[in-house]
Amino acid sequence: MDDMTHVAILLATARPGLPIIGAASGHAKVLGYDPQALAGMPLSLLCPLRQPDGRPSAETLDGLLTQVQQAGAMSLPWTFQTRAGDARPHELHLTVNERDGEPQLAVCMVDVSRMQFAEVLNHAKNELLEMVATGQPLKPVLDRLTALIESQFTGLYCTVLLLDLDGVHVHAAAGPRMPAEYMQALEGAQIGPTAGSCGTAMFDDRLVVVDNIATHPLWAQYRDLALPYGFRACWSAPIHGPDRRVIGSFAMYYREVRRPTPEELEALHTASHLAGIAIDQERRAEERRRAAQWLEEQVQARTRELLAAQDELVNSRKLAALGQLLAGIAHEMNTPLGNALLSASALRAGSAGFAERLAGGQPLKRQELADWITQTRDGATLVEQNVERALRLVNRFRQLTDGTGGAQRERFDLRDAVLRAWARVQARLSVERVRLACELPEGLVLDGYPEVLQQVLEQLMENACIHGFRDDREGCIRVTASRTDDARLTLELRDNGAGMAAADVARAFEPFFTTTFGQGGSGLGLFVAHSLVSGLLGGNLQLQSWPGEGTLAKLELPLHETMRMAA
Repeated sequence: MDDMTHVAILLATARPGLPIIGAASGHAKVLGYDPQALAGMPLSLLCPLRQPDGRPSAETLDGLLTQVQQAGAMSLPWTFQTRAGDARPHELHLTVNERDGEPQLAVCMVDVSRMQFAEVLNHAKNELLEMVATGQPLKPVLDRLTALIESQFTGLYCTVLLLDLDGVHVHAAAGPRMPAEYMQALEGAQIGPTAGSCGTAMFDDRLVVVDNIATHPLWAQYRDLALPYGFRACWSAPIHGPDRRVIGSFAMYYREVRRPTPEELEALHTASHLAGIAIDQERRAEERRRAAQWLEEQVQARTRELLAAQDELVNSRKLAALGQLLAGIAHEMNTPLGNALLSASALRAGSAGFAERLAGGQPLKRQELADWITQTRDGATLVEQNVERALRLVNRFRQLTDGTGGAQRERFDLRDAVLRAWARVQARLSVERVRLACELPEGLVLDGYPEVLQQVLEQLMENACIHGFRDDREGCIRVTASRTDDARLTLELRDNGAGMAAADVARAFEPFFTTTFGQGGSGLGLFVAHSLVSGLLGGNLQLQSWPGEGTLAKLELPLHETMRMAA
């Protein structure tokens, strides 16, 4: 960090040229000048020859003197120049006062370059996080990141290197402005304690600043590679994964011997954090793609084997359907888990930034803390919602596997099974405006699988409550049963809700079909119910619906095999 103050107050004589009497900024430098060196210096020497709008600085200051003597005080935007020749935007406040009978001018200089730079970095963060969230490939994300950082500093060249999984070799990931031959030469290079700025930063897990590549010992092995391209300075920061393990480096190059400014170091740390988020998301996405591909290959291989066996034709068809279900579940799980992971990564990156600022003793504004609390709450809510969605998908899948395998056959009262299913739905959905009219006779005892039947009834009732009675509309679900002449039990659940369109009824039992995507619906509920009925229960499930008039779910179960009417 440099020791230049960002708010400086000078006293100047109120006459043409505005000769500086002295500085009231303690021991901090003013635009790179020691306070004692400013005495007698015209204020115009701290300015570029011309302001950004073309006005001569010296003549304009003399004109401002006349105006401020008439008004007493004035404020305006003004550009000063550091001793190193860098232009800095300021807010200039001039006030006339009198001391020892002689008018003097109080010159308050507020450097606003840091605030402008912070806004640029914040915009860059938002843009990069949006690219990551929308699933953009890693290379365009990193290319955009390097371009955003390079645009803030004249003559800057940036690179991103990735550390191989072996923890030794590196790969060139981004550096659009760098010579292609230079980036190619870095491919496969090894990290080490004297492996240039990037290789050393990754090996030692620390910031490495090299102000002169030609003479610095860290570049002894690589200076002949960099110097022909004109590169003279390079500083690099390690990129970390979520477990703080080094996964790459972000570097800044200049074609002049120099050390970094505080703004450049801030940009370097910000860029390394953003690159870490993007790289981690890409690697996790690749792991999910490989897992999905492996799962698909396993399902396809198993399906081919089973289809080849004619004596197991029925089982092969069931497993093929299960394979499609698994592939669909893997696809559906990617979205909530990816969103939760992105939110967690963004929270981690933001926390690291706050931790660094606190460790460096930088003050935090009340608004910054309030914004961070809001971001943290929203991020945590997003994580919770997406994890809950993933758990619901897993539970639906378990109903197709564990839920049937552990079913116990026993005698049970059908009316009691219906009431138990309704009690579970009430506890889960807190339905108050929907009532159940169970018109089943008492003592109707069946021989079968009560837990499996209750799962089916719960799903049918839940569907009626969620889809049929939206917007807190009142309604009723009526349950009746009858025995047919062919020894079958017909159980009907009829509601007077909103009903369904014919196209939706035709697809109601398809896996992952739902009219409430993005509102918690997974599209597996009726598919699971239909599978349980046609599988273990050996029956048939049908839907009839009339828009605006309600829906009828008709459940037909055999009494001579899976379920029997008890005497």
